Amino acid sequence: HTGKVKSKRWRIAVEIDLMYAFSVPHLGTIWGQGCVGTSTWHRSPETEAWKRVRELYGDLSPAPAAVTSRIVAATEPETRAAMNDAAVATCLGTLVEGVQRVERDGFPVLMGDIDAGAEPVAVQLASRLRGHAERSIVEQGLASRFGDLALDAIATTALALTAPAEDEQHVPELPLPIVADNIARHGRTGHLHGIASLFVRHDLDTVFRYFVSRDLPDFIGGEGLPSVTEADELQDGVTAHLRRVCEKLDLSGHEPLLAEVIDLSPRERVRHLSPVMADGIAQGLDLLGGEDA
Repeated sequence: HTGKVKSKRWRIAVEIDLMYAFSVPHLGTIWGQGCVGTSTWHRSPETEAWKRVRELYGDLSPAPAAVTSRIVAATEPETRAAMNDAAVATCLGTLVEGVQRVERDGFPVLMGDIDAGAEPVAVQLASRLRGHAERSIVEQGLASRFGDLALDAIATTALALTAPAEDEQHVPELPLPIVADNIARHGRTGHLHGIASLFVRHDLDTVFRYFVSRDLPDFIGGEGLPSVTEADELQDGVTAHLRRVCEKLDLSGHEPLLAEVIDLSPRERVRHLSPVMADGIAQGLDLLGGEDA
């Protein structure tokens, strides 16, 4: 059941991604020109470490824990650094600021007018935050592949913040007062590091889905992945494993930095939050690389 909920949330995030890109003209144009570069994916590098990852896709029922562990081992230093670049830090800053504004100033200040006859409130919130982050990335000239993936993580994290974990399946149906109350609750001082940890987990989810998805087409129809169904199940398994393992992330030491985000300019936020993202990504990769491959 949890896997189905997470898959549903991922699909909603992808719909937000596409809806936003093609509903904002100048960003839609930039999409086509490579600003959001993950619309064109490339296979993994031809290194021995990445070959060991690809070997698993040919095995019968490849284990998600082994896949994630080998991906961590194969990830080059420059890729690890790019996973917490300025665009990714901008996404974290946009999310944290949005939650802070709801708590301090109220939901309407962040959202403006809600279109009651359009998408569910939670989806409108996720789309709005994603839009704010993408505009900031474009205005600052920070576009990157991992920044694009982090934009999807904003959407899924925002959806997760709108409802308690035990009520995730009802996120799209939640009324405005409940969404606003839940977001404000997360914005209270002392809780921001939990939002940052949640964002890192969702960001790693999008990144590892990208790492896995770019090679899977070559293996669908083989012994390990007889059909698209098995490929989807593997990706969902990687997500479930990653979310479980990365529950141990602890960014509580960064709470003072996170509390200052609402008063900083976008560029100041990048400098402020880059160490937070670097710590979160490093912790996550260490946790995921701890499984035997």
